[in-house]
Amino acid sequence: MGILDRLLGRKQKQPVEEAEVPEPVCPHVALVPHWHSAEDMGKSDRVTSYACEACHATFSREQGERLLATEAERVGLLDVERLGKQ
Repeated sequence: MGILDRLLGRKQKQPVEEAEVPEPVCPHVALVPHWHSAEDMGKSDRVTSYACEACHATFSREQGERLLATEAERVGLLDVERLGKQ
């Protein structure tokens, strides 16, 4: 604010604070299995880990299998949330 603005009583515009947008939570529905060796590829009982293509998070075999088992529920919840915001 300049001297003339202060003398004349002009007020400076306050910067508008942007509302903080929460980071969306990744539903981890694009899980890709990983194996230690090429011979094991394609064998579901030999998967060593899973990786989410969307957020690049990695999960152990047990965690990945749990996420795959509940995938339909989590996608359904995302649809409900998305439709509720419209």
